[in-house]
Amino acid sequence: MRCALWPFALRCGKNGTMEDQGTPNAPKPRHFLWFILGWGLLLLSLWALAQPVKQTITRIYLHQQDGDLTLATLCLWLGGSLVALGWHPARRLDLPRWGVGLLAVVLVGLCWAGWRWLLDGYSMSRDERMVVFDAAIYGAGKLAWPMPPEWRADASALNLLFTLPVGRPIAWVSAYLPGNAMLQAVFGSLKGPLLVGISVLALWGVARRWLDREASVVALVLFVLSGQVLFTGMTVFAMPAHLAVNLVWLWLFLRDDRRSDLAALLLGFVGTGLHQPLFHPMFVAPWLLVLAAQKRWGRLALFCGVYGAIGLFWLWWPHVTLGLVKGPDSIIVDAGSDYWTRLTDTLAHNQQNFVLMAANLFRMAAWTHPLLWVMAAIGAGAAFGPKRDVRVAALLGGIVAIVVVFTAILPFQGHGFGYRYLHQVLGNAALLGGFGWQRLGPLRDRLRGGFVAVSVATALVLLPMQALDARKLYHAFAVTSARMDASGADYLLIGQYDSPLALDLAYNRADLSNHPIRLSENDIEDVDRLAAHICAKGASIALPRRSFYMTLAEAVHSHPGRMADRLFAERASEFGDAGCRIIELR
Repeated sequence: MRCALWPFALRCGKNGTMEDQGTPNAPKPRHFLWFILGWGLLLLSLWALAQPVKQTITRIYLHQQDGDLTLATLCLWLGGSLVALGWHPARRLDLPRWGVGLLAVVLVGLCWAGWRWLLDGYSMSRDERMVVFDAAIYGAGKLAWPMPPEWRADASALNLLFTLPVGRPIAWVSAYLPGNAMLQAVFGSLKGPLLVGISVLALWGVARRWLDREASVVALVLFVLSGQVLFTGMTVFAMPAHLAVNLVWLWLFLRDDRRSDLAALLLGFVGTGLHQPLFHPMFVAPWLLVLAAQKRWGRLALFCGVYGAIGLFWLWWPHVTLGLVKGPDSIIVDAGSDYWTRLTDTLAHNQQNFVLMAANLFRMAAWTHPLLWVMAAIGAGAAFGPKRDVRVAALLGGIVAIVVVFTAILPFQGHGFGYRYLHQVLGNAALLGGFGWQRLGPLRDRLRGGFVAVSVATALVLLPMQALDARKLYHAFAVTSARMDASGADYLLIGQYDSPLALDLAYNRADLSNHPIRLSENDIEDVDRLAAHICAKGASIALPRRSFYMTLAEAVHSHPGRMADRLFAERASEFGDAGCRIIELR
């Protein structure tokens, strides 16, 4: 029987799956203890390195959520170790044939229910809001939404963060690539949950080509019990799409036939254009290096040529949308109008790169299965030594590349569960974890009880803790936003320093059909001009007091800023004198 992969010193199992002919570089029992201790020391080091972090969002998450979650993780490690000392179940971990399909369906339902009830069906961060914003545009059959002429001079007040950097635009759309928003336009609230289900099936498909059955089950457990996978799948972030695309791409790539290669390349076009052009190619690059090492020049030339064309297309895309947005009176901002200027501007403003990355990695550990990265580290050992496994090296390379590149160019991720920029390679980590379990060999019999105990405790303790943290923050935003909508005002003014994270509430629909229209005070270029524009017909404008933001501030264990009260009289005078009716929100 021909196995659909290169000669990796494997033998064919049933149904053409792959099984190792041994466990090269297998760790000894004492090595496993050192892995556990080393990972614990690494977490403590990351926590210490992250303490000077200045970014407000990162600091809030690091101190208000992830410290407790990591403490719970350490307790689960300890408990699992104690269980492993006294409980050694002889029965190997397994799933029936229909079990993976059922699991995928259950997770789709769970993630949709989580979006609906746990997260209140609300998109909290600016990144999420821009997906909803673009999806409405694409759903209407447009590539950019026309800006009403009366708003063009004051467009900045509508909050243009993450839109194309054009002053006085004639239309608007986000600066992101369109793939993820187009998926959102088609599938709506089911998009994220469906992508989680697809990821589970694709992960299992890849695992069964490489790993024995128990190691495949371990990889699946490490994956589905990682809160970052589940809770990010409840959102509209692009990362669940990146994860699903990468895992399906890998499954197709390993089939190693012309039809599958063409499907993988088509999927690569979609994956590169999901939201930023860098993520998917970084996942693919290590596998192209494997082709080079195998001297498969024809296949390598095909993938490099097509990906080169894909990259050029998506690098050209901002110029297409820029042409739709700018008009004869528009002002083009140099930084951000193309990917080169975005990169140079980002590099110029980077601060605390290593501190932020330490915080990111610490947060990542808090939102994944407690044993994911321990098992992945054990699996990664097969990438080194005289019998190194190039599959493991490629999986590891995809993870390392992201950490290195984003430490250099964009260490700040903003909102998210865990570390979003590593989300697309959580499948890599789970597969490495499966390799790690397989490398343990006979030691698995001694550790199986501990693995089961930690996994059960993760499902019953850690995931509910993560759910409560997610609920607390999203619900606070949803409640505050609903109170804004219920104000009855035509406009509402939001100051960046009115409350922690208040600017995430300053969003509008592309067609400005939302009421009230939310204005970002710090982005107003000319207050008198804006006031004359919106107040000429006696419109009403809501001005929140400090107490209005109390629910939001309490969710992040902080206090509302005093700026809302200090500037209330000034704000009321500016808009009231122009003819607006002032509505005070408390």
